Amino acid sequence: MRLTFTASMRDSYEGIQNAAERMIKYQRQVSTGIRVGVPSDDPSATATVISEKAAKASYEQYTQSGDSAEARLAVADTLLSDIIDKLAAARTAILGVQGSAATPVQLENGAQELASFRDAILEDLTTSFRGTYVFGGAAGTVRPYSKDVNGIVQPYAGSTREMSVDIDRNRPVTVAFDGSAIAQGSDPADLFATFENAIAAARAGDSAALQTASHDLLRAFDRASQAQSSVGSSLRAIMDHTATLEDAGRSAKARVASLEEANMAQAISGLQQSEIAYNAALGATARSTRRSLFDYLG
Repeated sequence: MRLTFTASMRDSYEGIQNAAERMIKYQRQVSTGIRVGVPSDDPSATATVISEKAAKASYEQYTQSGDSAEARLAVADTLLSDIIDKLAAARTAILGVQGSAATPVQLENGAQELASFRDAILEDLTTSFRGTYVFGGAAGTVRPYSKDVNGIVQPYAGSTREMSVDIDRNRPVTVAFDGSAIAQGSDPADLFATFENAIAAARAGDSAALQTASHDLLRAFDRASQAQSSVGSSLRAIMDHTATLEDAGRSAKARVASLEEANMAQAISGLQQSEIAYNAALGATARSTRRSLFDYLG
């Protein structure tokens, strides 16, 4: 008789405990809106949630990299546009002082105008963005060009190795450029030496030297235009890819929500049913306890 009573009580208490745990689970879902709060709630869903959250974090990281690269490339694009405009204007200025009809005043004005274009391009090629030089290559903190005490622009001091960032796995874009590839390329002298020759030729009225300088500036114009075209392609690629990453991130978030978040209608129904089961288990145990004690005492 004692063994039967003990076994019955153990079963009753297990029933109460199971009903209570089920009721607590649904109470938590109703109060928090979360179905999977701990791995034991749904081990399979938990594994999927962890995977989806990791993917979403990766999408967000690459989106941030893309945003940063896009901002830097937008600056580079603006600077290259200005360089291209200044080179075109410099060739026009050279054309204006070529020929024997130019007066000494016109020649000097032309020389000064060329000097202003040189200085404007120097400023473009030494622009920094967020602490690093856009046209300094991988040596981002080293000023790529500078003038000496005589006002002569010195050779390129940046890095010929360009710097890239990943906007996705195995998908880099260049964000720090080799300034010498634009200012000199394969020419024997750089753009600033060309300007010095053009300025001297303008003052001397040397049409042949001005013509040579004009051709050199045209090659620099072509290099800058090619660089800008590459930047434009990168900008378009970033914008397209960022949109793809954002869509993937939203999809991952939706999948996580579908696994983690509780269906409130089901949770409320489950809570009501578990409360009924819990109360029924309590009542049954109370009745069983009273009956068994009477039997035992009798």
